[in-house]
Amino acid sequence: MKRVIQSVVLIAGVLLSSMRTVAATEIEHMSDIEICEYAARMSTALENIKNYQICEQQDTQCVRTELARYGVSYDDKEGVQKRLVILIGSVH
Repeated sequence: MKRVIQSVVLIAGVLLSSMRTVAATEIEHMSDIEICEYAARMSTALENIKNYQICEQQDTQCVRTELARYGVSYDDKEGVQKRLVILIGSVH
């Protein structure tokens, strides 16, 4: 039984890591408008989490869940930030 649980956990970990890779590459293929809309949804979600005190500050699982309700992935934060910096830099 212990071996089965270990196998399930290993397979789940591999699937999640491959899903993370797919999510990260999608950001690179989004248009500037799509990135702005995605960032706006992310900002709205984070603002609501803060204003309504939905999650504790250090509770990343809660934040991940709330972001998912807005159709945003917690793991995309850095990718979106980089794209926005590039976008803003190209405007100036």
